[in-house]
Amino acid sequence: KGSELQGLPAQRSHCKRLRLRICCGHRLPRPEAPSDEGIEAGGSFVQSPIVSSPLVVVGLEPGGQISQTRSVMHDGYHPIFNHEVDFAVPDAPFHILTFEVLDYPTSRPIARRAVSLDAVREGFRWLGLRSTLGNTVP
Repeated sequence: KGSELQGLPAQRSHCKRLRLRICCGHRLPRPEAPSDEGIEAGGSFVQSPIVSSPLVVVGLEPGGQISQTRSVMHDGYHPIFNHEVDFAVPDAPFHILTFEVLDYPTSRPIARRAVSLDAVREGFRWLGLRSTLGNTVP
């Protein structure tokens, strides 16, 4: 009623909420070595010998909303993130949910994925990732 007192019609928010939990990673690759550190082998670079400390950056477009997990130190193969994200879903015809796994503290990309929000369903899901070279992460 506050907005009605000012002579403006009451507006109802049509903004929905999206709650995600980033549970864990499974068999994440080590970050790709940059060209000055890696050894070129058949058009691709050998992965860095460093043990990764991954973190996940998840975003929702449009709107540029971002949330970041804590880094999991020295456990890049099976990291447990246990991070909850709560996004406001704006009224738009199309939404993209992005996931990017980065190595901490170098911020080198390890893997990523973008999906339409329409493809997201309630419940526990595995999300297949792609390496920085576009290969499927097994």
